[in-house]
Amino acid sequence: MVWPIPFLLIPFILKKVGVAGYGTWAVFLAVISLTSLAEMGLTGTLTKQVAQYYAHKDFGALRRLADTGLMLYAVIALLAVLALELGSRYGISRLLGSSVVSAEEIKVLWHWLCAVVAVNILILPFYSFITGLQRMDLSNVLGYFNTVCAALLTVIFLSREWGLRGLLCANLAAVSLTLILHLWMLRKLLPQVGVNPFRFDLREVKHILSFSVQLYLTQIAVAIHTQIDKLYLAFFTGVGAAGWYNIAGEAAWKVRTVPGLLLTPVMAAASELDARGEEPKIRELYYRSHKYLACLGVPLVLFVAAASKRVVDLWVGPRLSMVAIPLAVLVLANFFNLTSGPGYLILIGQGVLGPGVSSALLGIGVNLTLSFLLTYLYGLTGAVVGTSVALVVATAYFLYQFHRLTKNPFGKLLREAYLKPVVSSLVALTILLAFSPFDGMGWGGLSLQAMIFSAMYFLGLISSRFFDQFDLAKAESLVPIARIARRIIRVA
Repeated sequence: MVWPIPFLLIPFILKKVGVAGYGTWAVFLAVISLTSLAEMGLTGTLTKQVAQYYAHKDFGALRRLADTGLMLYAVIALLAVLALELGSRYGISRLLGSSVVSAEEIKVLWHWLCAVVAVNILILPFYSFITGLQRMDLSNVLGYFNTVCAALLTVIFLSREWGLRGLLCANLAAVSLTLILHLWMLRKLLPQVGVNPFRFDLREVKHILSFSVQLYLTQIAVAIHTQIDKLYLAFFTGVGAAGWYNIAGEAAWKVRTVPGLLLTPVMAAASELDARGEEPKIRELYYRSHKYLACLGVPLVLFVAAASKRVVDLWVGPRLSMVAIPLAVLVLANFFNLTSGPGYLILIGQGVLGPGVSSALLGIGVNLTLSFLLTYLYGLTGAVVGTSVALVVATAYFLYQFHRLTKNPFGKLLREAYLKPVVSSLVALTILLAFSPFDGMGWGGLSLQAMIFSAMYFLGLISSRFFDQFDLAKAESLVPIARIARRIIRVA
């Protein structure tokens, strides 16, 4: 797994471009991320359709879907670049007016940013196809390649004193290589499907958009929750505060990504099960997804939140210790938001978008208004509170709607998935902090604490019979040495 790489890169980037330069980079990242809204929900739609067509081995439909999907994304990429170029004067003056970088240099950087946006958008249809084929192993490898390649090129270019231009060049080169690999991988997986965007089908366009436009609202919500506060801070406070928020927000998102990887197969699996009419297995998929999410995610976020002050001091230095509390709050809020993931992905796989759309609209409304007001009044603190409240409100509303719609008992979810991980984590953390607080520890001490905490946590799960025979059999299929544990662990 390569998720620690961004953590290691941030201090290096800060050293090379400074806090103000990093704030400018944070605004660039926000613009790149927000332009993902241009894809209008097509990614999830294509993934769902691919899973359904592939389950019936309908290669003609897959070919038509691939041709039409690629043409749609090419048009979207072109429109996104045109919009950014036409709006460059306003964007540069309003968002980057406080930047230490000269206006002429920012204009050049803006062109590089547009190229990154275009290539990022063109990757999405290929990613959707590979994920829809339930080859998450390959899509994850390609994601890892992009992260590692961008990191290596960032180190090389910044070491040569290329500054912000080096950051953009590194990202452009990495995503371009990743796009080529996606195309090659899809040809290997589906040799029957030769992609040619000029063979697009207008009826297929209508069919895709009729579903994706509804799905689009949930993606708007994700982009707003992760990026809008940086723009508010840049507008009201300056790029420095946007950089501080980006440090906390990026770290919280990377922590969220670790348990979030467990949910990657859920939508495609739900779509395939729904096509076969296997409702009991869909219900089991929901509860087991939450169980594994809680097993990995609960101890991770609680440990990071508890150790956030020391982590920030060691990571970016005591001078940026103001990032610690935002990090702890955003880690907890992001994980709570992730608990809507299993239900949301299952409903998408079944073609039911109502609960996701309504909760997304609620979250967008709360975030846009509350974050705007609180950021204006309280700066960084207000931005963190506004986004966290929006995440909690939207997630709680979605869970309520999902369980009312599906009749799945919410109490069963809490008992079977979350109760034992939460209790085991809190007990282990309390014992750990009572005997050895985090203050003054280095990375080695924190790592040792994490291992001790993990051992106590899993001992608590084993003692409470959290795992059943299915869990251990699945673990054994992934890690053969787990068969030893299967013989000694008491199961539910």
